[in-house]
Amino acid sequence: MEEVVEELLTERILAAVKNRNAKELKEIFEVTPNIDIAEALDEVEDAAVFLYIFRTVNSEYTGDFFTELTIEQQEMIINAFTDKQLIDLLENSFADDIADTLEEMPANVVARVLKACPADLRKDVNNLLNYKDNTAGSVMTTEYLDMKDTLTVKEALKIIRQRGKDAETVYTVFVRDSKRNLMGTINLDDLIFAKDDEVLSDVMDRDFVTCNVNDDQEEVANMFKRYDLNAMAVVNNENKIIGIITIDDVVDIIVEEATEDIAHLNQISNMDEPYLKTPVYKLVLKCVPWIVVLMILQVFSTLVLSKFQDAMKVFAILPVLVPLLTDAGGNAGGQTTTLIVRSISLDEFGRGDFKRAVWKEFRVALCIACIISIFAFGLLMLEMAIGVADVTKPAEALGVNKITAMLVTASLVACTLFATMLVARLVACMFPFLAKKLKLDPAVVCGPFNTTIVDVISLLVYFTLWTFVFSHMLGL
Repeated sequence: MEEVVEELLTERILAAVKNRNAKELKEIFEVTPNIDIAEALDEVEDAAVFLYIFRTVNSEYTGDFFTELTIEQQEMIINAFTDKQLIDLLENSFADDIADTLEEMPANVVARVLKACPADLRKDVNNLLNYKDNTAGSVMTTEYLDMKDTLTVKEALKIIRQRGKDAETVYTVFVRDSKRNLMGTINLDDLIFAKDDEVLSDVMDRDFVTCNVNDDQEEVANMFKRYDLNAMAVVNNENKIIGIITIDDVVDIIVEEATEDIAHLNQISNMDEPYLKTPVYKLVLKCVPWIVVLMILQVFSTLVLSKFQDAMKVFAILPVLVPLLTDAGGNAGGQTTTLIVRSISLDEFGRGDFKRAVWKEFRVALCIACIISIFAFGLLMLEMAIGVADVTKPAEALGVNKITAMLVTASLVACTLFATMLVARLVACMFPFLAKKLKLDPAVVCGPFNTTIVDVISLLVYFTLWTFVFSHMLGL
């Protein structure tokens, strides 16, 4: 249904452009969100279409519309614009949006845009471009409302009416002293209901939250969640306000971080573009390195299997049950990794919570290990009883009856699964904390390392138990 609506919108826009129907085009932009229009024109590569739109539609719409277009379309439009058109576009865009756009542009395009920027805007964009990626400075905007603490409420409301349209948000006003030190914040509703002659220093909220310009963007997003904010001031090392981050920026951060974590958990490099727009060679390069790393790590499992080749020749059922053990361990570890990495990313753990988390996971793992091992024992006994798994040769080699061989086999697998579940979940619980301590991304390192360690340990336990039982207890 959504695809049909989008197609109809595309046809309507292109028809309005083709027929030079300015009234129809303006009406579309007045009632349709910019993101929907941008998506409707996602496949359009004709610069003439966009030139007519930007010449016809009011600049209060086209500034936001431009930021929603693809990088390729933005570059095409910039190259097609005259300097005057480019200046008009930039004057109706926010500095942080321009900076985000320029990060993906070729150097010659960046130079032209910065040259066309008004002096104040160029300074703000350059400042944003110089901050490290994924920090508060790189996502903040410099268009905000700040007022001196000596102003009255009436004067503040007058300034909002004058400057509000150029600000990223009017719902939070930042109050400073004459030296640009942040003194407090005022929500718009509090300002409206305050008396006209009251001074801002008397009505502002002094219990405010700020972040440093170098703070990680994920930490900033967690602060928004923790303190239920709509906007937050960004300060430098001298505690002077230099920008703000708004809730719409935080939504983008959350989506970006979630996408990155999902990619890392599945051993894929982070995707910068939508799947269908990413070239084949880029997809290959994103996947191949991790596959190679995992193959190298699996050498340890191969070494364990090669060491017990003689045992596997005598007891053919041994290798048949290996996937059951390794898959169970990987699944159990994956569950714990997901839970712990999620909690770390949401900043749910404080100082000293490592021991509490491990102790809690030990109890969870113990319960799960008991349940799974009992279930596996019963399942294997059933499979061997109905002939799905054949223990005739092991029974003959051991010189025991079939029932005894079934009990021995099911017990050893159950014991191995018990140890595997316990180790898998404990390792998966501890690894994210260790990764964070080493300043590594837990989502990147935990998946492959946890899988390899659990595979090796489960195989060692499995074959060691078989060797002990058959070589020592049964004299083989």
